[in-house]
Amino acid sequence: MNERTRREAGEEDVFSSVGRASHLHAEEPPPDFSWESINRRTFLRIMGASFALGGMGLAGCRRPEGHLVPYTASPEWVVPGKPLIYATTVPAAYGGVPLFVTTYEGRPTHLQANRLFSGAGLTPQLQASILDLYDPDRAAGYQQNAYPTTRERFVELFERDLTAWRERKGAGVAIVVEPTVSPTLAGLRKEFRKQFPEALLCTYRPVGNGERSEATKQLFGSRLTLLPRWAEADVILSVGCDFASGDEEGPWAVHGIATRRRLRSPGEEMSRIYVVEERLTSTGAIADHRLALKAGDQTAFLALIARELVAAGLARLQPFGQAAGESWGEPVRKWARAAAQDLMRAKRPLVVVGREYPMVAALLALAMNAAFEKRSALDLIPALEDEAEPLESVGEEIRKENVRTLLILGANPVYTAPVDLDWIRLQRSVPEVIHLGLLADETALASHWHAPMAHYLESWGDALAPDGTYLSAQPVILPLFGSLSELDVFAALCGDPGALAAPEEASPMQLSQPPLAGAPPMVPLPPAEKRVQESFFKICGIGEKDRPEAWRRCLHDGFWPGSGPAPLSPEVNWDLAERVIVKELVQRSAADRIDLSFYSCPKIGDGRYANNGWLQELPDFITKLTWDNAVLLGPETARKLGIAPGGGDSRRAEIVVLEAEGRRLEAAALVVPGHAENSLSLALGYGRSFGGRVAQGHGFNAYLLRSRDTLRYSPGVRISQTGKSYPIAQSQLHGDPGDRGLVREASLAHFRAVPDFAKKEDEEARSVPEVSIYPNPYGAKEPGPAYTDGVSKGANQWGMVIDLGSCVGCNACVVACQSENNVPIVGKGQVIRGRIMQWIRIDRYYVDAPKELRVVPEPMLCQQCENAPCEAVCPVNATVHNDEGLNVMAYNRCIGTRACAANCPYKVRRFNFFDYNKRDVLKTKRIGPWSVGNLYLGPFGDLGSPLTIQMQRNPNVTVRMRGVMEKCTFCVQRIEEAKITSLVRARDGAPQPIPRDSVRTACQEACPAGAIVFGDLADPESQVSRWKADSRAYRVLEYLNVRPRVTYLARIRNPNPAISGEEDRPRPAEPAEGQRGGAHAG
Repeated sequence: MNERTRREAGEEDVFSSVGRASHLHAEEPPPDFSWESINRRTFLRIMGASFALGGMGLAGCRRPEGHLVPYTASPEWVVPGKPLIYATTVPAAYGGVPLFVTTYEGRPTHLQANRLFSGAGLTPQLQASILDLYDPDRAAGYQQNAYPTTRERFVELFERDLTAWRERKGAGVAIVVEPTVSPTLAGLRKEFRKQFPEALLCTYRPVGNGERSEATKQLFGSRLTLLPRWAEADVILSVGCDFASGDEEGPWAVHGIATRRRLRSPGEEMSRIYVVEERLTSTGAIADHRLALKAGDQTAFLALIARELVAAGLARLQPFGQAAGESWGEPVRKWARAAAQDLMRAKRPLVVVGREYPMVAALLALAMNAAFEKRSALDLIPALEDEAEPLESVGEEIRKENVRTLLILGANPVYTAPVDLDWIRLQRSVPEVIHLGLLADETALASHWHAPMAHYLESWGDALAPDGTYLSAQPVILPLFGSLSELDVFAALCGDPGALAAPEEASPMQLSQPPLAGAPPMVPLPPAEKRVQESFFKICGIGEKDRPEAWRRCLHDGFWPGSGPAPLSPEVNWDLAERVIVKELVQRSAADRIDLSFYSCPKIGDGRYANNGWLQELPDFITKLTWDNAVLLGPETARKLGIAPGGGDSRRAEIVVLEAEGRRLEAAALVVPGHAENSLSLALGYGRSFGGRVAQGHGFNAYLLRSRDTLRYSPGVRISQTGKSYPIAQSQLHGDPGDRGLVREASLAHFRAVPDFAKKEDEEARSVPEVSIYPNPYGAKEPGPAYTDGVSKGANQWGMVIDLGSCVGCNACVVACQSENNVPIVGKGQVIRGRIMQWIRIDRYYVDAPKELRVVPEPMLCQQCENAPCEAVCPVNATVHNDEGLNVMAYNRCIGTRACAANCPYKVRRFNFFDYNKRDVLKTKRIGPWSVGNLYLGPFGDLGSPLTIQMQRNPNVTVRMRGVMEKCTFCVQRIEEAKITSLVRARDGAPQPIPRDSVRTACQEACPAGAIVFGDLADPESQVSRWKADSRAYRVLEYLNVRPRVTYLARIRNPNPAISGEEDRPRPAEPAEGQRGGAHAG
């Protein structure tokens, strides 16, 4: 290529290539840009073009010109506009989760559960993890002492150090990693220990760092992994284990629980759930019975349960029951007695505690399950990893100056380590610190070397599911920033040549021609892939002859069936367990002592997802809080402390000072129902000083009060008022909509007596009597085939059914909709103004029962009304009805009157007050003494969104801009794709119908509880038609005659009469309207 051709290519890159668009607003030119190559003529030509473009922008509204660059050699399997779907696996603390990844032209855009493996969906964190791939704040390069360097320089120095480490057999080297669920990575760590016997390998996770495994070691003599059989358990006692949120036990727990609580007829049985916790959680919300106890009393309560089990006939627990104190009141004793007797009667009982609970609590729960013997719904399988050194051991070696090189792979101890460890000072005293991380976080800034970490969608790997099944993980996109995976680093440590080298690129011709059987591949296998293959062949017992086909099948399906281990039946060391419990069991705390409990946030975890905008703006199911955490406390405790919402303004919270072990923290206080008395709760993961623009400046850092002795809770905390307040963004306000029957529930006994109770509540839900001199053209059609007569004429009539008895309020549907439909975040300030854009919301209703506070979740989305009130008031027909019963939007017609939102009784329409998809919603500018948000600066604000964020967007869904109304579309793009596929299949023959139940909406795919069903109501055999015919079916605000296409199934509870007493029908006492005045709020 001559010099002239190179110059023209450079100018084309500057003006038209999206590949270089990110450098247009950068402070420095791209690394491969050279000013020396620009002469005077080129400079004048560039400046002239910029002036011409500026004049065009001022003269009219013509769209900017763009250039399409075709493939020079297009891969035959890439069809523009048609997605490719790959199977891979995301690692999590509870095990690997198999996924299907939707990609367009090489860009992953959406995640959904691998339905070949199980019927479980995803959690909000897993669903939103694709946004982390495109995070504009990701570490985009290598750094040495905070200055940019090259990958080659990093690899050169790393390999030089590695030679010295081998000579010393690892002496002076310490590595801090997180626990892994990858058998390949676990094998490499074992190999590293053999090659470097003097090195120190530490596994550290801020929450749930191996307490359960330590309990199994005490009771059974070896480290084992717990496998609860959620779908088999008849009676479950949970102490602080929030399995319904999905964050703690994964989507399988939610799916299994929902399976046992989904009723299709009054004669079926359902499970019963008892929950003990200090704050109201998703699990407490769905529980049949819930007991609010502060964190300091919960371990002692387990001993009380053991004593009641002994009284019920389980003599094996006699030594454990004797450890229970005598300070419990009669109401708590009665509750524990009823729960224990229920566990004894159950065919499959189960007792679980939270992962963050101390070892003695896990040991008590494990002993109860062991005492149930074969009846227990808890299985044991071999642990993947050997025991490693704790973080405290590394700190002690650093103090002794025995550590010369410290490698931190994926962890962030500067932010998450116990405060009394003073990790930042320890780390700075080490001569050489190397950090591998996804973000330039707090630990990266305190390190000498920082290397970008590969996202799991960019990496080869594997994992074991919770039941031990082998799962494969393959990259679906090349690393965006030349990043490395932890597997690459350990492969290099173990001597694999080229493990840290940049991957070789293959041409489309090479990739489209697979090698002959037995022939080597055209492109050498990356060391990471080679290691994963070896682990797969070894674990699954694949013979030499079958390996190529087995590997291809495993990559295609994402797992290898039948590869999980059989459950173990180890001997129980009751004597050792008794000595440990008697020695370490802490009795009840003083009644007036205030405990502060720390918990992993159901949205952002321990802080690792803090820079994810979808999760930050996701309303917490209970508190409805977004963008922040807060000190949670109950109404009675707040009354005694004199704490109230700041100044009576529901948009502000009072700031309090927490004092624990001589440390102070200012934080906002939020009063919530259902919280234990004399107890406070504060979520971890907030108050970040570094780690991305989304993470910084939101919430309060609970780690500043968390020491090695107070990982679960801090006893005896002092709390005082400051007189200041703090703005909070909640998506839902409390209000009383009257007795309109928005949510309906009943006990199992009442359901069996009156199966159609939900329909009978319709008459009670009418706010005014239905009296009219005109005939109702719609009402006469019910019951019967109303979806092919009168209203809609299409062959398919789409509808949805949501089972409130299965829904746990986990919010997975909200995030899935956001990912599929290009729904933007709007920022904390806009949420406060009621302008949140999520198409689905989970309304939370408190139920005022005589004995216990209960909560009912209700997903609320566009009801696709057949007699839609929004259509009648739109002056430009921007919202109309199609022949398949959908209320569809014509975005280019919308002029933003917001009349449709004002006339919507469900308040599910969203209005774009600003260009949320076009501007940085978090950026602010200083104008004199004021800080003004970028959204309010109009033409003076910064335009454009990061290129990586644009790469995530679904090309089949329109990106909406300012002044346009939007709402749920029932994923109309998926419906149209199914129709096109049927037409292509038919070709010139007779039209073929869409296969039954083949169209699944994003929310339906994501729901781990299987609470959402979508399909064709015109087909009486479809799943949605069968669910709609359920005796529990009802429609919200049906008396308004809007004929919604969304049907709800009433919730059924299974209370224990020994606790609840006489069954009654409670009424919703504190329901809440949706979005602070809805989308039309000004």
